[in-house]
Amino acid sequence: MTMRPLACERCGNRVLVEKFSPVHTAVQWTSDPRECPVIAARSLGIGDRERECEVLHRSIDRAVREHVLPESRLELPHGEAIPRLH
Repeated sequence: MTMRPLACERCGNRVLVEKFSPVHTAVQWTSDPRECPVIAARSLGIGDRERECEVLHRSIDRAVREHVLPESRLELPHGEAIPRLH
């Protein structure tokens, strides 16, 4: 699966998202995250772990519940398909 575009319910900022499980979500901003009013209000720097938006998280969770954003399924290799180091 690949990342899919999704807009925040509050501000409309678009991100690319891939949901792997209820606790594992990959988010890639397609614009400056500081354009998000929630992030901008916190005045946090780039790379700060607290620089996230709860509204965006809710938007992602709702999209998964409503089957707009499917959860990706990783298929791990097994048997002879497992790479071997020699």
